[in-house]
This record gives sequence, C-alpha cells and structure tokens, in this order.
Amino acid sequence: MSLTREEALIELMRTHQRHIWRYLRALGCDDALADDLTQEVFIKVYDSAFEDVAFVSSAVYLRTAARHALFNLRKRQGREQPLGDDYEAAWTTLTPGEDSDERLNLLLRCLDALPERGRKAVQMFYREQRDQATIAGAMGSSEEAVKALLKRTRQELRDCIEKHRST
Repeated sequence: MSLTREEALIELMRTHQRHIWRYLRALGCDDALADDLTQEVFIKVYDSAFEDVAFVSSAVYLRTAARHALFNLRKRQGREQPLGDDYEAAWTTLTPGEDSDERLNLLLRCLDALPERGRKAVQMFYREQRDQATIAGAMGSSEEAVKALLKRTRQELRDCIEKHRST
C-alpha cells in the first residue's frame, strides 16, 4: 500500500525534522528561526516533486534546502554570509549515520556528569556564545585558566562519549 502525499510528508518530517532543526541551529539560527526555516523546508518539499528514496539522500537534500533557505533569508536581510560545502562536509563527518540522537543523548549525559565549573564554562561558551574573557570575568579567573578549563572539559566529554559508545 502506498502512502498519500500528506502521509509521505508526515513520515518524512517524523524522520528528519529534528535533524534539520539541529543543522540550522549549528548554522547559527536561534530556536525560533530554526523552527521557521524547518517548516519552510518541508512546505517546499511538499510543493515539489521530491521523493523520499533513502535516508542519507533525503537528509543531504533537506540540509541543502535548509542551508539555501537560510542563505536566501540572510541575503534578503542584506546580511549575505557564505555557507559553503565545507560546512556540509564537517556536518557529515560529525554526524555520519542515523544515530545522531544517540550521540546527543550521550553528550547530554556526559555534560551532566561534568564537574560544576567545567559544565558552567561549556554552557557559557557554547550555548550562550560568550568569549573567554567574559567567562573569565563571570567565573573570577583569568582567560588562560578558562582556556585550559575548556580544553580539559572538552577532553573529558570526548573520553566520556567514547567510553559509553564502546559499551
């Protein structure tokens, strides 16, 4: 039994929506813009002759559509910023398979296991996008100490993730 266009779109969204949203966040969108652009991508897919053939092919197509939607928005706003194939290559290196949800869950578990100081520094640097000088001021330490803390904390995260992935 074949799916209707609407059912096929719902299934495509179930499979890829989280991944596209995360990709747009990685490209610098805030939550609301990532929501809007993700919705725009799926509307365009519905209006096109797109056919979901395989997970990887569909994922690449949808990421490309999302990147183009962001690029076009920035261009309309007069904020043209190139988003090239180098970013796509980096993304596929970091998320090569269908297990990105598993990796995200591992990362979140490992973040929770970090000592408070390291977790706070990582949150300020990556989530709040603060620079090392600002973090140093907030934590009452030097920039060099923050740099070392971030380096050590990233290594702890890598080790934790690798330990849990191999089990």
